[in-house]
Amino acid sequence: MSDHISATHQMAGGSAYQPRRPGTLLVATLATAVAAVSMLSSAAVSLIAGRSLLRSYVSDELGLEIDSEAVGSVVDTAVEAAFGSLQARAYVWLFLAAIVVLLLLPVRDGRTWARVVLSVLTPVVVLLGLRDLTDMVSPITGFAAALAVLGTLLAVVACWLPATNRYVRTRKQSRRSQPR
Repeated sequence: MSDHISATHQMAGGSAYQPRRPGTLLVATLATAVAAVSMLSSAAVSLIAGRSLLRSYVSDELGLEIDSEAVGSVVDTAVEAAFGSLQARAYVWLFLAAIVVLLLLPVRDGRTWARVVLSVLTPVVVLLGLRDLTDMVSPITGFAAALAVLGTLLAVVACWLPATNRYVRTRKQSRRSQPR
């Protein structure tokens, strides 16, 4: 298949041939959306229910009943110390989710800059997701982190598959060949 668009691909009326968007970009867009929703849900759970999740996690791990005042204050101190870290991660998830949401339409269109930004962002998402998975403060945040990681990885792979690259190349050539 030639990368050059010939005159036979010109449609009636002089408009240039518009290539069909491949299914790989649909997969990339859906995976990006799943990743963004997962990031938002992980951040929301951490910010809204973080303290109570940490409190139950600490008491379960230590095997303590929090009925007594002395034990309760020790657990509360540990929870407050850990909540700072959980809260910081939640804000990073919110920031990453905002970037990923902004990339949805450009990824769907196969914009090269969006594919590059998503590719650069993916290792950060993977590392943060693995951090959430190793903590396992809550199964909900662990599940959301795993979905964010898998969604971002799937999106990056789909963005760089040969069908996507052909579509981007053909669309670029079609724009260059149009009269200005």
